[in-house]
Amino acid sequence: MRNGTRTALAALLLGVLGAAGCTQSGGTTPDPVLPRPFGNALSYDQRERQALHTADERLVADCMRRRGLSYEPQPLATGGTDAQDVNPYGLLTTDQARRDGYGITSARLAARPLGDPNRDRAREPGWSRALLGTKSHEVRIHLPGGAEFFYNSDACVTQAREALYGADYDRLSSLYQVLSNQVITAVFKDPSFLRAQHRWALCMRSAGVAVTSTDDPRGLVEQRIERVTARSGQLHDVARYELKVSGQDAGCQRTTGLARAVAKAQAHAETAVAGARKTDLTRLRDLRSTAVHRATATSRR
Repeated sequence: MRNGTRTALAALLLGVLGAAGCTQSGGTTPDPVLPRPFGNALSYDQRERQALHTADERLVADCMRRRGLSYEPQPLATGGTDAQDVNPYGLLTTDQARRDGYGITSARLAARPLGDPNRDRAREPGWSRALLGTKSHEVRIHLPGGAEFFYNSDACVTQAREALYGADYDRLSSLYQVLSNQVITAVFKDPSFLRAQHRWALCMRSAGVAVTSTDDPRGLVEQRIERVTARSGQLHDVARYELKVSGQDAGCQRTTGLARAVAKAQAHAETAVAGARKTDLTRLRDLRSTAVHRATATSRR
């Protein structure tokens, strides 16, 4: 897309979002804190993601330099809603709905392919071995449910992450990703959640949006965005539709107490899934906090 066209579309979308934000009412009651498994221990906000990415890339470059090789740090992809920001239960606040809907149209508009400054170097076997490590140094970690992850201990990407996050962070974060998935699965099967979801679906249908599960509204918007081209009129229509549906979605979630039902079911599921792993969770949170502090301090230099 040409820059002029992209700028015009961005201005148009901002106009749609701004107009919708003035007309949609979320009430005066503050939005509830949306539940996520284990107190959101695995996610970082945009500021933290940027600082951590920059610090990690710098450490990779330092490691490669010590091995006599050149590595160009890569920028963090930006624009639109990050996957970490999407609630795993399909929940959203009225403020999120008012500002950006589900973030689908804005993400489509902001998407830009990032060039790889190391593409030519990556063809060199020695350079790739230094960056990614070798099979002879492979370490495998087994996780609950038969899952496992592996890494090469001699890789610069591994050594950079260990320097930033700590040697045990990847094991703990992988463990809690598996446990979080188990918690989410349990919540979706919980009778109290299913009753609340049914009330929410009836509320949505009364507003003219035929859905069954909390994933469905995003799916409706994604279907529309996949059918459009970059023509401004089509994006304009999808943006309006997204804001309308997400506003109804957030309103019905509040009316039916969906977030409260999720929080209650999640608390039961977390106890069942990881009740005996409190030490691991505390350690993960400590490593997370330390990594953010390191990265933020580095970015100020």
